Amino acid sequence: MQDSFIDIGANLTDQSFDQDRDKIIEDSFKNGIEQIIVTSSSVNESLKSIELARSYKGKIWATAGIHPHNASDASENFKEDLMAILNHDEVVAIGECGLDYFRNFSSKEEQRNIFKDHLELAHKVDLPLFLHQRDAHDDFLGMIKDYGPKELKGVAHCFTGNKEQMESYLDLGLYIGVTGWLCDSRRNSELVGAINYIPKDRLLIETDSPYLMPKSLSKSLKTRRNEPQFLGYIAKELASLMEISLSELSSITRTNTQTLFAKIRAL
Repeated sequence: MQDSFIDIGANLTDQSFDQDRDKIIEDSFKNGIEQIIVTSSSVNESLKSIELARSYKGKIWATAGIHPHNASDASENFKEDLMAILNHDEVVAIGECGLDYFRNFSSKEEQRNIFKDHLELAHKVDLPLFLHQRDAHDDFLGMIKDYGPKELKGVAHCFTGNKEQMESYLDLGLYIGVTGWLCDSRRNSELVGAINYIPKDRLLIETDSPYLMPKSLSKSLKTRRNEPQFLGYIAKELASLMEISLSELSSITRTNTQTLFAKIRAL
C-alpha cells in the first residue's frame, strides 16, 4: 500500500495550472496525496482558493492572506475584507503572510504594515498563521513577538534556514514546513544540517508547487513545474535524512497537519 501525505502548501491558483488544474489535482490524489492546502497571496487569490476548495470539498482547503510581494497592492479596507474571508469554512489558515527582503517587490515599510495587520487578525480568529520569511529573519521574528497572539499557532512555511533560525521559530511555538529545497544539493546544506533538530511533533511537508521542483526529478521529467503529486519524492529524501520509514513520516506529518489545521482534523 502506498504511503500517503498531506501537502500543506500548493499554489494551485497559479496561472501555470490554468490549462490542466483539474488533471493535476486528480493525478495528485491518485499518487499518494490525501489532501492539499491551497496557499493564497492576495485577496482575489484567496477567493479563488476558496472556490477551488468548494469543488473538492474535504480534499482541498484554502489559506487567505496577502504575500509580502503584494503588500503594496493591499486596499485601504484590507483588514475588513480579509476578516470576512477568514470566516469561510474552507479557510484553514491566515496567509501566506510575512516579510520578503530578497526581492522587495513591495517596500519594507509596506510589508511590515501588512504583516502587522495579519498578526493582529490572528488575535481575533482561531486560525493558524501560514508564514513566509526570506532574508528578513530579525524583523520577522521581532514583529511576531511584538504583534503576534500570545498563544501563537502557525507554520514557518518553506523553511530554508539554519539550526539557530529554526530553533528561534520553534521557541515561538511554530511548526516547520519542509519543501523540495531539501533536494537541491547546491543550496540545501543549512537545511540538511537542521533537519534532525526538528522535533517530530513540529514537522510538516509541502511542495510549494509550482515552485521548488526537486532538481533531480526536474531533470528526469524534463519539467520545472512542481506538482503536489511529487511530494512523495521530498518525503523519501526527508525520511532518509531522519532515518525513519516513509510510513512513520506519513503518520507524523498527518498528525501534525491535523493538529495545527484544526478544520482538517475534523474529517
